[in-house]
This record gives sequence, C-alpha cells and structure tokens, in this order.
Amino acid sequence: MKITENKNIGIKEIAERAKVSTGPVDKVLNNRGGVSKATRDRILQAIKDLGYTPNILASRLKSSRDYNIAVLIPEATDIIPFWSAHRVGFEAALKEVSPFGININVLTFKQNNEDSFKIRVDEVINENYDGIFMVPIFYNQTLRLLEHFETLKIPVIFFDSDIPGLSNRSFIGNNSRDSGYLAANLLDYTISKKADILIASIIREEDNHIQFSAREEGFLNYFEGSERKIIRFNDNTGNEQLIINGISEILANNRNLEGIFVVNGIDKIASAFTPAQKPNYRMIGYDLIDENIQLLKSGIIDFLISQQPQRQAYQGIKLFYDHLILKKPIDSSYFLPLDIVMKTNIDYYRFL
Repeated sequence: MKITENKNIGIKEIAERAKVSTGPVDKVLNNRGGVSKATRDRILQAIKDLGYTPNILASRLKSSRDYNIAVLIPEATDIIPFWSAHRVGFEAALKEVSPFGININVLTFKQNNEDSFKIRVDEVINENYDGIFMVPIFYNQTLRLLEHFETLKIPVIFFDSDIPGLSNRSFIGNNSRDSGYLAANLLDYTISKKADILIASIIREEDNHIQFSAREEGFLNYFEGSERKIIRFNDNTGNEQLIINGISEILANNRNLEGIFVVNGIDKIASAFTPAQKPNYRMIGYDLIDENIQLLKSGIIDFLISQQPQRQAYQGIKLFYDHLILKKPIDSSYFLPLDIVMKTNIDYYRFL
C-alpha cells in the first residue's frame, strides 16, 4: 500500500474540494457556528476524503493560552487505598498534554465528609477552570457545581461513578450494572447448576452506595426467573471478627452454597475462608489493589473485575485534550471494557 503525506493540505484545498470559500472551512475546523448543516457536511466529507489532520503543535505555538483542569478525587487512605491508583494515569496523561498548555490541579477530599467536598467545590467555583474532572460523591454539592459550570459552558466529566438523572455532564468508567451482570454470568458457568449463591457486601458510610446498588441490580437481573437460591450477607461494622463469624455461620447453614459475589470489600470477605474451605467455592469481586492481588494469586479469590482507575484517569484527561485542543465534542458516556483478571493472567495484565 502506498502512503502519501498530506502536509500540503490546508484550508484552501479543503475549500476547493467542498466547493465553498475558506471562511466556512475555518469555522468548521475551529468548531464555531454560522455554517449550515449541508455546508458543514460537505466540508467534513472533504476533510475525510483528503485525509487532513491539523498540525496541532503548530497551532499551539501560535497561542500562549494555558488550559487548567480541576480534578476532584477522594484522598487515598489505609482503609480505601483504591484512590491512589489514579495517580499513575494522571501523570502519564500530563506528560502528553502539558506541551499543549494543559495543566491539572488535583484536589482531594475526605470521602465520608461532605463539608470537605463542599470546601473543594467552593474552591473550584471561585477559580477560572477550563474543565472539571470529578468523582461525584455528594449529590447536592455536585449539582451546585454542575449548575455553575453549565452557565459558563465549561465541560464536567465524572469518573469512577455516575449519578443517574443528571444532565450537562459526561462519564468515563465501568458500567456498574453490566459488571454485576457479567459477574453473575461467570459464576453461573463455574458452579453447579443447582448450587446456591451468596451476595456479600461490606458497606461503610463513606462508600459509593449508588455504584454498589447498580452492581447488585445487574447481578440479580441475570438470575431473574432462575431457581437458584440467593443468600445475602451485609456488614456495616467493618469488624473483622464479626465478618468472619457471619460468613462462617452462613457456610455452616448452607451446604449447597458454591458461588460468592462480593459487591464491595472482597479482602474482608476472603479473610473468612480457610485454605481448606476455599476449593468448595468460587469467589468474584472488584478492584486490583495490592491486597486483592495477593489473595488472587493465593487462590482465595478466583476472579477480579478491574475498574481500571489508571485508565480512567489517563483517558479522562485526554478527553479534555480532545475537546480543548482538537475541538472535538464530548460525548455523554465513555464506558471502559469490563476486564476479568485471574491468577493465570494477572502477571500479564496492563494497568494502563
């Protein structure tokens, strides 16, 4: 196949191909209005036919403008180390977008403290940001932020979790409901046809209850109409001994139990199983944090669904680059693949 360069293709050549003047072409390339749909379509087709790609670095050199992105994310703790994984993605993205004048300001807040979140929202509202990338933990403060930046036409992208029913925002991450459905599908294949299933969850005040409810809903949707017995275990204490006692009681009283779906806190649930007990069960849950990976490698956990925090962070920042530099519109949602990680493939898994 012969490859030809398009370095001589510019606005003039596009205009000639589309049979229009250069003015409408300039407007389309810079995502400005004032061009009819028919003319816009002709110009876009000409761009496609000619294989035109803009010289972004040259455009950047003509402008000294910087773009500032605010990132609102819970702080990582010993109890919830998950949020530390995003840093890798932010750093990788920044290396690529900083030459184009894009900066990010990471603002952390306490996940279980709405006042902490409100302080960060106030800071963001009072500064001049060109985009907001955030985890929407608290509804009222998130709504206040959205309404403010909607009037300024500043893009807001949620990551990790979404809040149903809100408009004027985008989302990047896993589809929580579909991830639960996938977990059910996998367990259904790997346990006996008449075996029972346990849905277990460790729910803390600071957890994302909307996301967890969606996982469970998707899981139960798969088994709708099924004769499988579904057993539940919920803990809101976080007390390791109480969790072990509760799980042990369920195992003793349900001899037909084979499948375990952990909505949240799989490390705590897994600790209730002895190595001698584990071969009788299949366990699936979430998050590739260090502790879970070790439990996966030891055989206590069978499957982990990756939420891909590094990729969420990386691709989310790249969406702002696409919008601010390439002038591309931002879609309402960007769902990442649902990756199943096992003991046999964890060493080959790419986190970014």
